Amino acid sequence: MTKDFPPKGPAKPFTPGFGTQGSFKPTVGLPASAAGGRPAVSGGLAAAGFRPRAGQASLSSDDIVRLLQLGGSHLAAGRLEHASAAAVGVLKAEPRNPDALHLIGLVALGRGDAEKAEKFIAAAAALMPRHPNVWVNLGNAQRDQGKGEEALISYLRAEAIDSSYPEIYLNRGQLYQDTSRYEEAIADFERLIELRPNEASSYMRASAAAAAAGMFREALSFGHRAMAVLDIVPPQIKAVVATTHERLGELDAAISLAAEALAEDSSNAAALRTWSKARRRQRKHDQALLTELRTRLELLDTGTISRSEARLTYAELAQICDEQGDAAAAFSYFTRMNDATSGLPELKHVNLRKFADEVEKLIETFVPDFVNSWAPVPENEKEAGHASPPVFLVGFPRSGTTLLDQILDAHPDVQVFEERPLLREVRNTIAGYPRGIAKLTETDRQALRQIYWEALRKEGALLEQKTVINKMPLDSIHAGLVHRIFPEARIIFALRHPADCVLSCFMQDFVPNGAMVNFLTLEGSARFYDRVFTLWQRYRELLPLNVQEVRYENLVADLRAEVEPMLSFLDLDWNDAVSNPAAHALARGTIRTPSYSQVTQPIYSTATERWRRYEEQMKPVLPILKPHVERLGYSL
Repeated sequence: MTKDFPPKGPAKPFTPGFGTQGSFKPTVGLPASAAGGRPAVSGGLAAAGFRPRAGQASLSSDDIVRLLQLGGSHLAAGRLEHASAAAVGVLKAEPRNPDALHLIGLVALGRGDAEKAEKFIAAAAALMPRHPNVWVNLGNAQRDQGKGEEALISYLRAEAIDSSYPEIYLNRGQLYQDTSRYEEAIADFERLIELRPNEASSYMRASAAAAAAGMFREALSFGHRAMAVLDIVPPQIKAVVATTHERLGELDAAISLAAEALAEDSSNAAALRTWSKARRRQRKHDQALLTELRTRLELLDTGTISRSEARLTYAELAQICDEQGDAAAAFSYFTRMNDATSGLPELKHVNLRKFADEVEKLIETFVPDFVNSWAPVPENEKEAGHASPPVFLVGFPRSGTTLLDQILDAHPDVQVFEERPLLREVRNTIAGYPRGIAKLTETDRQALRQIYWEALRKEGALLEQKTVINKMPLDSIHAGLVHRIFPEARIIFALRHPADCVLSCFMQDFVPNGAMVNFLTLEGSARFYDRVFTLWQRYRELLPLNVQEVRYENLVADLRAEVEPMLSFLDLDWNDAVSNPAAHALARGTIRTPSYSQVTQPIYSTATERWRRYEEQMKPVLPILKPHVERLGYSL
């Protein structure tokens, strides 16, 4: 992606937005009260670059207009202190000036203080309620605080005022994408394309949303539409299309388009990474090629590109060095990749402790007294009319869940849903979760079950015909909720050597979010593993969970021996289709996880005991993992 995609903060540079009456132009943005009186000039206006006329003791209405426009220019250029000084100067002269309030709010938003921004922009919106840009920016301030529903209301207010205002769909679409509401995100970005058909970023946003939903053919179509419509196709678009081809395993097309992008911009990190990765996939373990690629990528001056681009470059260099067997260099590049990720602007508004704190809260909550306080629930084998009980495929990330997903989904009687937050609405409906599950009545429980079934049906689940499996690895932390709502549920738990899991998570360039930020350091990865498995062990001790463990090491050594018992656990017969997950993955073409390039090749065992090649780097975290290694029957 380009340096400024996706942008955060204000929807657009500040422009005064209050339609005035009287002698002033209606587009100026001044309240009618500016027509009377001349407030005293603020001594701090010099900080905004404003010079009153010689001998002038007060601000005229024209001065206020000029000062607001000057403040807007400062904001657009990123000079937040100067913009703030201009806004403060206007507010000292006229405390209820809505444009100045709006400007102060946008400065706060630019500084990352979304709470303050909401306060000032809301005040501006109350004074000038007919301006869509103000409502959009209010929505942005609410979005950046995690107030998704309030933000949607603000965007809706903007849409009601002017449904042709592009920033509504740009920002609301981003909110939908951030909250995994991909269909709505794509619809908004489609509307953005209608309004801005000649802007490459409109197509890039739609393509990114479709890719996030695993709809790679749709993502590709947005890129090709852009290439057909735009008079000049920027290399960023070619890089996006090339990357999508690579995701789909169409390596020749990926290499060709990436090369075109690089011919136009040799420092395009996204194109360079795709060009390198596709070539590696074509010529596996070709040491001469790896040397060539490493040399090419190391020529890129990462000091001249964005953090996002540097992250992509370091990620690819790390993988090349790993394939070369240069563990020290690979580990160094993985570290630099994660350092670049930690500084991404989009993480500015992410609560980095939220997911880890949720795990701790669950550990504290699930104690014997809490579980014993639950009212008993009726036993039932499965929901009436359904083909099977609900099935959850969980496990720590990088433990083989994507491989299991492909194996199971290849079975004609199985339907796997990959990495969709299907339990989220169930959790959000329970007041005071997790403690609130102890107070659920049978009526409550039945209602929650229906919420889950409806979420699955919305995704296209064939509950009456198929064994439907929800694959979301870290939903393991909500096994207590699953058992409370679905005591008949079957859980497939993917296991892998803890050291391999932790190292692989640290080495993976996950899309950064509240859970994945725990993998930005090796120690953080190990401590997160420890807490997640401490919680899982607590669940196993307290609850009669119906669990089938599947070990990655056994799976790659003898697929049938490990898979057949799992199918029996699900009341399914063996089917030969499950023995070729690579073919199924290629045909499916919708793998959303970072493992997409691994599961589209024949099963290999080289990732087993991978951590031993990095034993020197792993030494500091092995004591954290040792109790789990021993309990799970592995060794160090």
